[in-house]
Amino acid sequence: MFTKTWLVVALLAVSHVALAQSNLTVRTTSGTYQGSEESGAIERWIGIRYGEPPTGSLRFKAPVPVKTPAAGTIMATTFGDACPQPASDLGAPVGEDCLFLNVWRPSGTTATAGLPVLVFIHGGQWTTGAGSQYDPTRIIDRSVTNKKPIIFVDLNYRLNAFGFAASQFIPAEDLDMGLLDQRLALQFVQSNIAAFGGDPHKVTIWGQSAGAGSVEAHTIYFTNQTLFRGVMGDSMTGPFKSSPFPAQYDAPGKPFAELTQQAGCPLGSGSIACLQQVPFQTLLRISNGLIAETANGQTWEPTVGVPGSFAEERASTRISAGNFLHVPILAGTNLNEGTIFVDAVENLPHPGMTEDQALDFFIGELVLDNTTLTQATLNQINVFYPANDSSLDAPFNTGNSLFDRAAAFYGDNFFQAARRRLFDAAADLQPLFGYHFTEFVPGNNPTFGVAHASELQLLYGPVPSIEETFANQFLDFYINFVNDLNPGTPWPQFTSTNKQLLQLMRNNVTAVPDTFDAEMITFFNTPEVLNEFEK
Repeated sequence: MFTKTWLVVALLAVSHVALAQSNLTVRTTSGTYQGSEESGAIERWIGIRYGEPPTGSLRFKAPVPVKTPAAGTIMATTFGDACPQPASDLGAPVGEDCLFLNVWRPSGTTATAGLPVLVFIHGGQWTTGAGSQYDPTRIIDRSVTNKKPIIFVDLNYRLNAFGFAASQFIPAEDLDMGLLDQRLALQFVQSNIAAFGGDPHKVTIWGQSAGAGSVEAHTIYFTNQTLFRGVMGDSMTGPFKSSPFPAQYDAPGKPFAELTQQAGCPLGSGSIACLQQVPFQTLLRISNGLIAETANGQTWEPTVGVPGSFAEERASTRISAGNFLHVPILAGTNLNEGTIFVDAVENLPHPGMTEDQALDFFIGELVLDNTTLTQATLNQINVFYPANDSSLDAPFNTGNSLFDRAAAFYGDNFFQAARRRLFDAAADLQPLFGYHFTEFVPGNNPTFGVAHASELQLLYGPVPSIEETFANQFLDFYINFVNDLNPGTPWPQFTSTNKQLLQLMRNNVTAVPDTFDAEMITFFNTPEVLNEFEK
């Protein structure tokens, strides 16, 4: 028999569910999305569309904002497709319709909370990766514990041939499509994050590796629109390891020439119209094949030098002129950045070559057009990184001479020099906080040492128990920066007079001078060498 008391309880329960659903229903410029609560502590909306599908006539074109919001309420409980790339564990299927982002916030956040926002851009050499690979639960939980709650956003952007195809036959406004995707996502955040309880005036952008290169690129190649107030970069790449001109991709045997040839398309003014008609799976197979044939899989780099494009001139030119946004920056590098990128030369025989010649050949394979490299520069690199030098990449020197030389060169040229170049130029223009991560996380491969990306485990988790105190301190620095634009004590601000970084090592978090490998890094940052590596 139904009682009045039972009816009241039932109505209250229904009311509570309806209220929860209402709080998790958010209207955006691309549609209305229903989120979900995870573990009672996190609310999330995954698979939010921020751009029109880049398919058909929009393939190889700049992204287009959503013109008409989707009808009805969309259940934002499944990640959108990851952008086209070789198969791997991405947490989502691969598809060409992939311009989606994800929003995570502490449970109970109201639309009027005005929380600071952290937007993460994934790495992957402009070739791989997706927002669905990252779970920010640890970051958000820690921000709440610290009474500095934040909202977290991550995103997909087009990669490899689909996002960075370059050619003299691609219109200027469509070059660097993947970076334009990111810019559109940041514009979407500005327009919509307040509905989730975020403050659009308190956005920090954070990236790792190519993601760090991306956030630096948005800082250097800025628009008049203010999309963020702070920048964090793990393993910045300068912002690009190399940045060839579009026409260089059209030369025989180079990526765009190969792409069109294998797709049965002309190399000329009709290239894009033809490529837009190629079946997706066919184009994906060709793109993945080009990646497999390239050193480190990095077939494409962002391109520069065309008026009206995303990057009208080389980054080193803009950096030296101070022509970039003067916002607070937190950025750093790891001790052994190069190791994971040179594993191909580990125990590699090189018959008919001296070891110096083998190193020269390897370096030449790292850039699109190695005719830009002079023998004088290669000879100097061999002097800086001599055979059988036990100090190279110490204390994780492997004793494999070619591997250690290649790793030390790669880390210095493509990461350490890039971070120092920006900091030296910006030291008197804006607040800077630099780090040198030297903690070897137990369980990692000692051959790779304190490898590229190894710090992410301490930020996202799972954290080994021995690292818990240090990992929390490390993450607290980042949370502080998102809230206050300053990581807090004991992190010193980098200036032109002190030039101090914070060493991040368990039981040894301390300020250190930014002077390591000074002779090599000074050489790599000369205009002549920057020009040879097309930076």
